[in-house]
Amino acid sequence: MKKPSKQELILDAIIQTYLKSKMPIGSSELQMKMTLGISPSTIRIYFKKLSDEGSLVQLHVSSGRVPTHSALVDYWQDKLDPTHPLEIKSIDKIKRSTNEHNLFCIVEKSANAPFKELVTVQNRFLILVFDGHEVVLKFNAKVEQFLQRLVGCQMRELKDISAQVGLYELHEKLSTIFSQAPILREGEREMYSIAKELQNDAFIERFQTLHFVESINNGLYFDGFVPQGCMAIKQKAQLKDEDATVDLFCFGRIESNFEDFFNQVKE
Repeated sequence: MKKPSKQELILDAIIQTYLKSKMPIGSSELQMKMTLGISPSTIRIYFKKLSDEGSLVQLHVSSGRVPTHSALVDYWQDKLDPTHPLEIKSIDKIKRSTNEHNLFCIVEKSANAPFKELVTVQNRFLILVFDGHEVVLKFNAKVEQFLQRLVGCQMRELKDISAQVGLYELHEKLSTIFSQAPILREGEREMYSIAKELQNDAFIERFQTLHFVESINNGLYFDGFVPQGCMAIKQKAQLKDEDATVDLFCFGRIESNFEDFFNQVKE
């Protein structure tokens, strides 16, 4: 891995300090926080370079610097990896940390989980095993043979197929799973506060749609999908206290400390 330059280390330190304090930072203050032995005069030179490149901005002549929107986008793209599932201890941790960091979060069991296994129990029952869900049907040899060929498909696909071939009991049970409410929906006051502040509530209707989280890919979302100045992340997680795979969606201002949020919920 390439060793970061002094300029990159300084920008990282500015952003991390800003995420905690939400206040501009000066060269002397930053020098005290860093352990690299860089003098305030050298830091000021890098401040100028970073400002010229569009990574920092000085809001007032006498104030320190703050990171720009584009610098924060780059920072989060580097620091957060939504492609790797998280291990989360409990829903309570998510709830507490959501409120502490002024975020809006949805946690729901993944309804589009893969059909992993078909278990036959003494020729009496068929158990369809998904990530986080199990569906039990009365045994039928023809149904067993048919379902064995579908192991590996997604739950939504199986729901549609079951309706097409007349497996109405299976279709009804899978539809019930899809209609379940989220495990957690926290921080709606913050969501509405952001909408009021930005005079933009177009995103709220989308966030309130049932299983909206399932409909988007894992990843980071910035301008366009969410209002400018905000950020969202969708990621898979393993919820230890419920032994379930869940979809986690978090939304907030881009200067919210998402990194600290994720560190807390993983502890």
